[in-house]
Amino acid sequence: DAAASAGPKPFNDWQTDTIAVLETNLDDCTAEILGHCVQQALDAGALDVFHTPIQMKKNRPGVLLTILSVTSDADKLTELLLRETSAFGVRRYTAERRKLQREMAEVKTPYGRVAVKLGKLNGKVLQAAPEFESCKAVAAEARVSLKQVYDAAHLAIQSSH
Repeated sequence: DAAASAGPKPFNDWQTDTIAVLETNLDDCTAEILGHCVQQALDAGALDVFHTPIQMKKNRPGVLLTILSVTSDADKLTELLLRETSAFGVRRYTAERRKLQREMAEVKTPYGRVAVKLGKLNGKVLQAAPEFESCKAVAAEARVSLKQVYDAAHLAIQSSH
């Protein structure tokens, strides 16, 4: 049997979940209203919010406003889009996601200890990123720029892996 001789199927320990994708096209919404809606969606629990430039009918420039959310928040965020923008409708669908196993760690920098997020697949670190709020707090405490702390944290991450 050819399938049996190919060896075992590779195992990946990524996480899988299903999220709601909400989107609407807008060509008559001001930048101020759009920015306000993005912040409100994030405050209401959206996983991510973004807008993409698009070309709409009658050659109008517009934006595609997209909200990613857990499925249980989709109705609440749909209502927010309809209430806070000029949208007359919202498209909604679900998407399956694959995510790295996430783990928090700390690295030592010359300015203090910084929290970092590690993304692992099958026990191997594939991604590592300093946490913004941690870097911000360390920079304020050490009275140095946020960029200096980020750079030091990245260096510490590289030297620890």
